[in-house]
Amino acid sequence: MNERENIRDRIKQAAAEVFAERGFDGARMQEIADRAGANKAMIYYYFDSKEALFTAIFAENFANLLQLFNSILQVDAVDPKVVIPQLVHLHLDFLNRHNELPRMIIREIQSGNPVVEKLVRANFSRFSGQLQALREEMAAAIRNNSIRDVDPLQTVWNLVALNIFIFVARPILTAAFPEEFSDVGRMLAEREKAIVDLMLYGLVPRQEA
Repeated sequence: MNERENIRDRIKQAAAEVFAERGFDGARMQEIADRAGANKAMIYYYFDSKEALFTAIFAENFANLLQLFNSILQVDAVDPKVVIPQLVHLHLDFLNRHNELPRMIIREIQSGNPVVEKLVRANFSRFSGQLQALREEMAAAIRNNSIRDVDPLQTVWNLVALNIFIFVARPILTAAFPEEFSDVGRMLAEREKAIVDLMLYGLVPRQEA
């Protein structure tokens, strides 16, 4: 990574932290510059406005996540015992490396910021093809009795919600369960295992008693 890319990434990281803490309206470019170890002029060199900076964080991270999912969704058939653990691991790892993103986005959703809805409309179409392919593959797996007759879209929503929860609620959970969060790596490994177990129990056909 060259120096320009490094500075741009530092600005994005600092901005994501400030947006998560103060919201879009409360974020100040000077604070972002201070945290990034840059100056306001440097921010405006890379981003035309605060909205452009917010948009870049959302769109570029969405693209990175999509690329990760693409790496495991190019399959001929859905085997839940393989695909679900991979999806959970990739998503949790991504969120752990960008743990400010869920709070940043949810904060803006709660505030009614129209920028978020606009960004979702502009970017989600890039994922719609993969989602449709996954739904079709799950439908085929249901017909083959490889997985139970579940709603594919609801299943994806459940997986995403289970993964995101720990990052959205982390400040409260850390206060309530400090020992669990004393080792974040161990906690996330346990969380990953619990989510995979729960998802597979809901998908894999159960043996009749």
